[in-house]
Amino acid sequence: MARDAWTQRTRLEAAAVRVETRLHRDGVLEARRFAVRTEARAIVVATLAFGVGLAGGAVGFWGRVVPVWEGASVGAGGIVVAVFITLAAASVSYRLAARDPRQAWLKDLTRSRRAWMTSALALALAAVFGMVQWMLFDSASLIWPGAAVDTLTATMIVALVAGASGYAAFLLAAHVTATRLVLLLFAVVATGFTVSVATARDDGWYQRNFSELGGQDGVTATVFNATLVTAGGVTALLAFYLLTSLKAWAHTEPRVTRARALIVYVVFLVLAACFIGAAVVPVTISQVGHNVFAIGMAVVFGALLLGLRWVLPCLSWAMLAVALAVAGGILLSATLFWVGYYTLATHEMVCAGLVVGWLLLFTRTLAAAERADSAAADAGSES
Repeated sequence: MARDAWTQRTRLEAAAVRVETRLHRDGVLEARRFAVRTEARAIVVATLAFGVGLAGGAVGFWGRVVPVWEGASVGAGGIVVAVFITLAAASVSYRLAARDPRQAWLKDLTRSRRAWMTSALALALAAVFGMVQWMLFDSASLIWPGAAVDTLTATMIVALVAGASGYAAFLLAAHVTATRLVLLLFAVVATGFTVSVATARDDGWYQRNFSELGGQDGVTATVFNATLVTAGGVTALLAFYLLTSLKAWAHTEPRVTRARALIVYVVFLVLAACFIGAAVVPVTISQVGHNVFAIGMAVVFGALLLGLRWVLPCLSWAMLAVALAVAGGILLSATLFWVGYYTLATHEMVCAGLVVGWLLLFTRTLAAAERADSAAADAGSES
C-alpha cells in the first residue's frame, strides 16, 4: 500500500516537472518573440516621431532663418519634441511590457499602481532626454555663437531628435530592471544638477553645498527642485522593483523572509520621501527643515549599509564587505568635511558616487541570483 502511494506520488511529481519544463520553454520562446516585436515597434515609433518632428518643425520654422539657441530656436524645438515624444513612447512601451513573460508580474498590479509607475518612469526619461538636449544645444551655442540655420536644416534637426527620442525611450521602457533604474536615477541627478549649475547666477555656490542651487531664483531653482522630485519618483519605483526581486529570490533562499524584504522596501521609500522633502522645503524656506530631509537620507542609507548583514544575511561576504567599505568611505568623507579639508559640496559628490556604485553592485547581485534560478530551470528542462 505504501509502495503504491510512493509510486503515485513520484508519477505526480514527474508530471509536474514536465508541465513546468514546458511552461518554461514556452516562456523563453515568448520572451524572444517579445524582444523581436519590441524592436519592430520601436522602429515604427521612431518613424512616426520623425514625421511628427518634421511636421512641427516645418510649421514652426517656415520661411525664416532659425537661431540654434535663444528664443524660438532649433534648441527649443528639440527640447519640446524630446520631452513630449519621450513621454508618449515610454508610457506606451511600459504598458506593453507586461506582455513579456519576464515581466508578467506587472499584470497583477492595480491600475493605480501601474499608473504611478508609468508616470514616474516616463517623466524621468523625459527629464533626462530634455536636459540632454539642453546641454547639447547650449554647448553648440558656445562653440558657434549666434549661429543660425535655414528652415530645412532646422526642421531636419528637430525631426531627427524626435525620431531618436522615440526609439530610445520605447526600448528603454520595454524592459525595466532595478539596475537600469539605478542608472536612470544617476542620469536624472547628473543631468539635472548639470543644468542647474550651468544656469546658476552665484558662481560661488560650490563653496557651500548643492542645496544652495535649490534656493536661487529662476530656472536654476526650478530645475534643481524638479530634479529632486523626479529622483524621488525613480527611487520609489526602485523600491518596488527591489521588493519584487527579493520576493523572487525568496523562492529559493529561505533566509529572504517577507519581513526582511519589507525592510529594504521601506528604506528606499523613506529615501524617496527625503528626496521629495528636500525639494519641497528648500534652504530659503527652512534651513532646519531642509537639513532634516538631507541628513535623514544619509542616516537611513547608512543604517542599511551597517545593518545589511542582519537584513540580508544571504548576500555574499564580498557584497557585505563592500557595504561596510562604502559606509567607511562616507564616514571618512564626512570627517574630512568636519575638519575643513572638504567643502560640503565635495562631500556630497563623494557620497553620491559611493552610493550609486554600491546600488549598482547590489542590484546586479540580485539580478545574478535571478539568472541562477533561470539557469537551474534550463538545466532541469534539458534533463
